[in-house]
This record gives sequence, C-alpha cells and structure tokens, in this order.
Amino acid sequence: MLKLLIAAVAALIAVPVLLGAIATGTPTQAPARVPGIDDTLLEAYIQAAAHLAASGDCDGMRWQILAGIGKVESDLAAGHTIAPDGDITPPIIGPRLDGSGIGGNLTPHYDTDNGRWDHDTAYDRAVGPNQHLPSGWDTYGADGNADGVKDPHNAYDSALASARELCFSGGQGTDLTDRDELSAALYRYNHSHAYVADVLAAIEDFDQRAPDLGDAPATKQGQAAVAWALDQVGKPYIWGGTGPAGFDCSGLVMRAWQAAGVDIPRVTTDQYRAGTRVELSGLRPGDLLFYDTTDLGAPGPAPSHVTMYVGDGQMINAPSTGQNVRVQPVDSPTYASRYMGAVRPQESV
Repeated sequence: MLKLLIAAVAALIAVPVLLGAIATGTPTQAPARVPGIDDTLLEAYIQAAAHLAASGDCDGMRWQILAGIGKVESDLAAGHTIAPDGDITPPIIGPRLDGSGIGGNLTPHYDTDNGRWDHDTAYDRAVGPNQHLPSGWDTYGADGNADGVKDPHNAYDSALASARELCFSGGQGTDLTDRDELSAALYRYNHSHAYVADVLAAIEDFDQRAPDLGDAPATKQGQAAVAWALDQVGKPYIWGGTGPAGFDCSGLVMRAWQAAGVDIPRVTTDQYRAGTRVELSGLRPGDLLFYDTTDLGAPGPAPSHVTMYVGDGQMINAPSTGQNVRVQPVDSPTYASRYMGAVRPQESV
C-alpha cells in the first residue's frame, strides 16, 4: 500500500508526496494508484524515479518512463505475484538469447552469471519485470528496497536499476525531458527502434490517463482543459504562440480552458488576477500555477510564468524558447522556489 505523507515544497508550501523504502534521496509527488499497475510495482517505479531526480544527475526521470518499459517488457508483471517487499513470484525470465531469432534476438548472449539470475548456464536470458540482462546487472543493479541485496527479481531493485541504466548508459547529464535523448536512452536499453516506439507510446498512455485524485476530483471542464493541453505535449515553445503549431506558457493554458468552454485572459499577469485563489494542498486538474521567473530572464512583471495542474502532482508546462510542451512534477526545483500562487478559473455554470 502506498504511504502518502505531506512534505514541504520549497520552504513555504505543502503538497502531497510519497515517501518509500529507498534509504537515500528525496520523495516526489505521486498518484495513489494507477489502473493496471500493481500498487507495489507502482511504488517501486515512483521511488526509483524520485531517487534519480533527487540525485541531480538525470533530468526528467519519472515513474511513467519506467512503467512504459515495464509495460512493453513484461506487461507490468501480469500473472505474477508481487509481495509487499517487492519480491516477484514466479520469477520473470525471458527467452534464451542464443541468436536463434526468438524474441527478435539474432546475436548469441553467452552465460555471464553462471545461471544465478536466469537459471541458464549456457546463455543469458533477460530477467525481472523490466527485463535486465545478467551481463549488465553488475553495472546497473541496485538495492531499491534497502534490504542489502541487489535482486533483479525484486520490483524495487529492478525499477531502480532501470532508472540508473537510462540515466547513466549514455554518460552524465542525460535530459529525459528531451524526446530525442529519451529515445536514445531507450535504444541503449534495447537496441530496437520498434521497441523504442512501443515504449514511447506506453509512456504517453500513462501520461494521459485520467489521474486518481482521491478527495480532489476534476470537474468536467477542468478535465476537458487538461485533456486538450495534454494533446499538445511535444509541440515547441513559441514566444507569443497560441497554437496550433506551438505555444508560450499563457497561450497554452488560455487555449486549453477555451477548449473547455471557458474564456480566461491572454496575459500571465491578468490570468493571475482572474478566478479564485487556491492552496496547493487543494489543487484539482485545470488549476493554474504561477511563478516569478524574472531572475531567469523572463520579462517582468511577476508572475512571469504559468503552468496547469494535471493531477497526481504533475503539471503541463510550456517552459521557454528551445524547449517543448511537457509534463513534469509541480515540485521541480526550477519552479518550486519561484512559486507565487495558484488560481482556479471561473467555470461556466
């Protein structure tokens, strides 16, 4: 069962977060549950993403990326039992990689673990819910549940190992918010362009699923605004843009609410003064989050930047020139310390 706690965002605001079994790192905001993902497996993905995000070595790591891999690799451990400590039974062991063509494998991978993880002393087989090669486990294997053992058949260990491999297989400084860098990291994980396309599609599916918000359900118009905005993910930031080719921050949220049948002002400072102020602890999808980014070069006055809350501690953001519309955590370091307030647009009756 996921353990939801309250932790500080910057020094002044509080939002729901998850604190898990990883011994180091900081927690990140998370959904209580996602249909189709075992609660323990989801927690493993969330914790692994939080661990890498807290390390500062890898931008953009989030649970949806790890779940996308798990969906393609093992159908999220379907048909297997996951214990509260993350141990999976029966173990998930892929086909023998003997170069025969099974599973698309045409290159023999001879045994590297003496059968320890894959029970095969002749050839290697991928193991665990995110399908790790035994040959790479010594490099990227991790103890995600802090029990003193690195075991690819444990959901927490497997998730953290996947996060480490995606972030470090290409060297330091991987930016997974960049679709090209994410695609390259996925290709290093599994050398197949078809695989990369399948995982990206799975990630996008998890990004766009209606969030489970517990006591903060979305209104029909708020959810409509979010759904429209999510359809713009990947489009470029364009100064003054209001679509359809690209958007600036206020243009994106204006068009999203317009698609939901609600007119809001065009300019960020005017949007900040419209609607009803809400606390971060009471956010619901469609609420607008405002920031003072003038120290980053944004033209004043503040608030100079706006995003839209989409649920599960995530916001959709058109960041700045050279970047694309993306979904990212509300507590992203760039924005948390610059937060000014949240506003709920006045919905039509």
